[in-house]
Amino acid sequence: MTLIEGMIVIAIVAILVAGSIPGFGRILSSHRASSAVNDLIHAIALARGEALKRGHRVYLAPLGVRWRDGWAVFVDRNDDRVFDPPSGVTGDELIARHDALPASITISNPANPTREPFTDVGAPQRTYILFDGHGYPRQRSGAFQVGSLVVTDRSGGATTVRTICLAAYGRVRVVVDRPACS
Repeated sequence: MTLIEGMIVIAIVAILVAGSIPGFGRILSSHRASSAVNDLIHAIALARGEALKRGHRVYLAPLGVRWRDGWAVFVDRNDDRVFDPPSGVTGDELIARHDALPASITISNPANPTREPFTDVGAPQRTYILFDGHGYPRQRSGAFQVGSLVVTDRSGGATTVRTICLAAYGRVRVVVDRPACS
């Protein structure tokens, strides 16, 4: 192979690689958002299933201030709507735990972007999804709990949006590329 042929091959490879990079960023962003949504849906289904199996309340709540900090599925023994790690004979019963999401992912509330999704208005305010012993999402007061979580990934030069919608009877569905359930 001559020098000119080698340079032509390198130029062709560079053009092909440059053309595929933006598409790869979209694929990566879509995969991250879908993975986070699937993990959250699994946690919601697990909390609902455990509530039905046990016949009493099971919570899904963030481990920190925000959902993206990770979350826990647990039985809240002191009814404070926050996971309290077991210490001796006290503390909540942990069913499952999920670590923090990548920094490129955000989870927001489409109805009120300044508040985390599923934050109640009680004092003190807490963020949680609660299933009663019949598998219905409820607020601690007993009122129905409905809403959505908008999962957005901004990575690789692309933005991917997935919305998790929770109905009053416990059904979960996902809306793709729209930050709304309708």
